[in-house]
Amino acid sequence: MPLRAPILALLCLALAAPATGAAAVPRSAAKAVLGGCERGPDELDRAAVFEGQMRALRGASRMQMRFTLQVRPPDTSRWSAVAAPGFGIWLGSAPGTSRYVYTKRVENLLAPASYRVLLRFRWLTAEGGVLARAKAYSRACRQPDPRPNLVVRSLAVQPATGAGRNRYVAFVRNTGRSAAAASSLRVALDGTALPPAPVAALEAGEGVVVSVEGPACTEAAPVDADADAAEAVDEADEADNRFTRLCPPPF
Repeated sequence: MPLRAPILALLCLALAAPATGAAAVPRSAAKAVLGGCERGPDELDRAAVFEGQMRALRGASRMQMRFTLQVRPPDTSRWSAVAAPGFGIWLGSAPGTSRYVYTKRVENLLAPASYRVLLRFRWLTAEGGVLARAKAYSRACRQPDPRPNLVVRSLAVQPATGAGRNRYVAFVRNTGRSAAAASSLRVALDGTALPPAPVAALEAGEGVVVSVEGPACTEAAPVDADADAAEAVDEADEADNRFTRLCPPPF
């Protein structure tokens, strides 16, 4: 699903210190900083704080910076610009400022995705000409997938009470970041599925043992256990539900 533009709430703060004389050119005259990254299951819980920092260069009268918010979905390595109120415009210091800091807070971030800012900087002369330019990227604020994720962590094969019968005991865990509704587990013996077994609702990080009884499996044949067999849960990863082992020798 393509990412829509996030709803943004911006808190901007400009800090300026009066110049006290000719400032030495620092090793790095401009920085883009990730000041905070808040994660949560809901959009309202997710936010990022980005900060631009500049120091005056000799011969510069004013400093300016421009924020560009960028997003990267989890299925690509490419960053794309996101239109956002207050971004994409030049923000400037007062004349004679020696240090200029500007902070933006971005809220209601969509997930899963990563967010960063590209900051462009420029130093202006008293006449308005550009003395120098620079750009920098902040570290990324990664917002992980908030959905649940059901996996089978282990599968044991045990003898059952009846002749020619086994008990297949699976440990199902919710490795996601939110609660998973009730679901089902399916065990298949060399491709032949047994009736599914119910799995209780699981909180994030919670696990449960589920037992399915059926015919004894054939030695060295595959035994599969699939979490969320009926696809009742919208999961962060639908491809990691299966656990496979080989049938042990007869008991």
